[in-house]
Amino acid sequence: MSLLRGVFGVFAGYAVMALTLRYFGPGPIGEGMNYFLLSTAWTIGAAMLAGFVAAWIAGQRELSTASALSLVIIAASLVSMVRQGASRPGWYETSIAGIGPLAAILGAALRLLTK
Repeated sequence: MSLLRGVFGVFAGYAVMALTLRYFGPGPIGEGMNYFLLSTAWTIGAAMLAGFVAAWIAGQRELSTASALSLVIIAASLVSMVRQGASRPGWYETSIAGIGPLAAILGAALRLLTK
């Protein structure tokens, strides 16, 4: 049962992150330094929320669940890098792929602190 809760937590966490960025984020298309910084900040917040939700749903092994979510975030970032190509700066794509997973684990750690 705990494995199913962990898997569901990963899917729910990623869904929360994707929906947060889609409906409340700065949008998928933009350019300029202000857009990239705002998008990075929204990604950090959404990933923290996703990690918190994933850990909350998992109930046990919260950091393991957040680590699995981090792998999903990295995979999604790699897919985004390939799809966007050279239209975005390399530092931006790399920072999203690096900061997102760390923020998800931080969100799970916050869940552990509130438990």
